[in-house]
Amino acid sequence: MSSPVPLVHIVRHGQAVHNVDREYPYRDPPLTELGHSTTKEIKIRVVPNLIIISPMTRTIQTAINAFPTLLSQAPFSVDVQIWPELRETHDAPCNKGLSRGEIMRKFPDFNFAGCPEEWDHPPHTLESALERAEIVRKRLKEFSTKHSSIAVVTHRCFISYLVKGARFPNCETRTYRFAQDDELEKDRLGINCDSDEPQDFGPTLLVPFLDSNGSGIHVNGTAIF
Repeated sequence: MSSPVPLVHIVRHGQAVHNVDREYPYRDPPLTELGHSTTKEIKIRVVPNLIIISPMTRTIQTAINAFPTLLSQAPFSVDVQIWPELRETHDAPCNKGLSRGEIMRKFPDFNFAGCPEEWDHPPHTLESALERAEIVRKRLKEFSTKHSSIAVVTHRCFISYLVKGARFPNCETRTYRFAQDDELEKDRLGINCDSDEPQDFGPTLLVPFLDSNGSGIHVNGTAIF
C-alpha cells in the first residue's frame, strides 16, 4: 500500500513485566514471553523508512521483534533513531530507564548518542509532558519532508499527550497524517484519554489517516478509526 501523504505509525510496546505485575519495583522492565510473541505479529501496511524508538528495553525489544531485519543487517536497512523524548510519563520505577552505558551494552547495534549519560530526566509534570509531545510532533513533521512512512515505538501514557483518541492497548498500532490548515483549527482541541482533561493537540496536529474507503488503518488491516 502507498499513500499520497507522509504517514506516522504510532506503536505501543508489547506486554512488559510491569503490565502483569502492577507492583513491579525495578527499573526498565523487559517484555514478557507473551509480549515477545505478540510483537512479532505487528505488521505495518506501509513499510516504514524511518523507525524512531523510546530508549527503554520494552520499546527496543518491540521494535526488534516487529522489524526483524533491524538485527539481520549492518548497518540498518532503514534509518533508525533513539529519541529520549519518547520515554514514558510519570515517575514509577518501571518508567525509569538505564544509563547510556547500560542500555548500549544491552543493545550494541543501536545509537544512543542522543541520550543523556545518566537517566536524570526531570520529574513528570503536565506541562513538561505537553511540551515534550509538541517537540516530538514538530520533529516528526520535519522528518516527514524526507520520510514518507515513519514508525514511532513508544508508551501508552505518552501517546495520550501525542495524539487524540482512546487508550492504546499493548501492541496497538494506529496510522496518522499531519492535519491540514482547515482541520487544525477545527480539530486540535480534545480530551487526554489518560487524564480525562481537555488538551490542545496542536499546532502540529496528527489526525487518523483514512484510506480511500474512509476507513482507518490497523496493523492487521482492520479498520479502527
